[in-house]
Amino acid sequence: MSKKSLLALLLAAVMVLSGCSLVMKDQEVDNLLTIIDVNGTLVNKQVFNNTYEYNLYLEQYYASMLASFGGDPTVDSAKVLDDTISGIVSSLVTNQKSTELGVDQLTAEDEEQIKADGQAAYDEEIAYIKEYYFAGSELTGEELDAAVAEQAAATGVTIELMTENARSALIAQRLRATVTDSVTITDADIQAELDRLIEEEKTAYENNLAAYGLAVNNGATIYYTPAGYRSIKLIALDKPTEEGAEDTAKAEIDALAARVAAGEAFDTLSDAVADNVVCEGSTHLDAALVEAALALANPGDISPVVETATGYALVQYVEDVAEKTATLEEMRDSLHDTVLANAQDAAYQAAVETWISEADVKIYTENINN
Repeated sequence: MSKKSLLALLLAAVMVLSGCSLVMKDQEVDNLLTIIDVNGTLVNKQVFNNTYEYNLYLEQYYASMLASFGGDPTVDSAKVLDDTISGIVSSLVTNQKSTELGVDQLTAEDEEQIKADGQAAYDEEIAYIKEYYFAGSELTGEELDAAVAEQAAATGVTIELMTENARSALIAQRLRATVTDSVTITDADIQAELDRLIEEEKTAYENNLAAYGLAVNNGATIYYTPAGYRSIKLIALDKPTEEGAEDTAKAEIDALAARVAAGEAFDTLSDAVADNVVCEGSTHLDAALVEAALALANPGDISPVVETATGYALVQYVEDVAEKTATLEEMRDSLHDTVLANAQDAAYQAAVETWISEADVKIYTENINN
């Protein structure tokens, strides 16, 4: 029996048992309008709207977070609608493929994990709703819980949806594995990614040489080192932040400068010796440090005590930094997992697109706003 026929029989049974006629409320009829049909699996308006409202809620949440950092809070509801349609079609197609391949057969242990994951996701969403919608509210206890639950329902957040999402995620992971487990990469693939990263950094540093120093200071992986930098060592001590506190840092840095003057090696002065790089216009270091480092004439030279905005420092000019590009031998291990993941993503996306193109997909957009 087809799902359409089964649905019709169930609806008729409900009417007979309730003693009602076969005339349904307008809203009930509207909720049953088909929005998406994939190989005979139907998504009605009520289910579609619940999914769309939840997706819209998520986009509004992300937009509000972005706005708090000065970003654009605008949400494109039309794009959310299109993405919801695409997402549901993809989900139905992959669900059907999961059934075809048998990866949707779950154990009791799987079900327990799904239940736990769904509850955790729901609790997280409820906590956000309480904070976002009811911060400063005078409601407490059961009244607050009821208001939060009502808001959650209005935005499509239900324990059932969260649990179903957890189930879908597990099945999707196993379906993905049927495609990606056989994906392999070669050194040529890693070299191609390395070349891309090198060119990306070259372009970035050509436009802003100071960006290289910022990347080094932040501990980023470096694929291309531009010319124009000095390698330095520095010792930086902070001034006290409490008003009226004794400035012991000045006496300490002066003592270190005296040891340098007496011929002691810079590296042995303190555990606080740090490596860094500097160029004209560097922004990752205090301007006084940049000026002092670039004023040193020869490698090995050490600056006098430098006062910065936050403390004091000594700087040693080590050497000029040579232009360099990273090699495959240096980066093979660190790039391997990223390149493999990218290849797996591409293979799975191609497989899903093929499955969708082979499916019988019908979209009834006219019913969305009907």
